[in-house]
Amino acid sequence: MNIKLRSRTTIFIHDLLMVPLAWFGAYWLRFNLGQIPDEFFYKALLFLPGVIGIQVSAYWMFGLHRGVWRFSSMPDLIRISKAVLTGIF
Repeated sequence: MNIKLRSRTTIFIHDLLMVPLAWFGAYWLRFNLGQIPDEFFYKALLFLPGVIGIQVSAYWMFGLHRGVWRFSSMPDLIRISKAVLTGIF
């Protein structure tokens, strides 16, 4: 079985999996790298599907799935920044 690690689907799935990691990482940093209190953890879980949906939409809208990182440039950085900032707001 030949798996193409640089395919657009693989890159998109990687980006999709990084959203929850960043989401919970932000909470972890918020609580000084300690345990996240249960009430905040459950709220984070509750909002996670919406956060993933917003981020995926922003990534798709700005075309991040089309980039080939071996040849990334300043316009790619600007596109990434726009997608991330759109997802944050």
